Amino acid sequence: MRKLRLVRIPRHLIIAASSWLSKIIIAGVQLVSVKFLLEILGEESYAVFTLLTGLLVWFSIADIGIGSSLQNYISELKADR
Repeated sequence: MRKLRLVRIPRHLIIAASSWLSKIIIAGVQLVSVKFLLEILGEESYAVFTLLTGLLVWFSIADIGIGSSLQNYISELKADR
């Protein structure tokens, strides 16, 4: 009886392949969702939806660290009193 020899795939290759696969799946889902939303909302409503979504993302990125730095600044001011 012959023994089967298993091939070991390096872990970093598995991680890289799964990363690429997830990016491809996400891109496919996004393409399908754009087509789906365009059919449901229409062009004008989809444009408004895209604009509002983009603004929300922009504001959330612009807000990074402001709350934490403000909290630290207020704490320092209160400690100095």
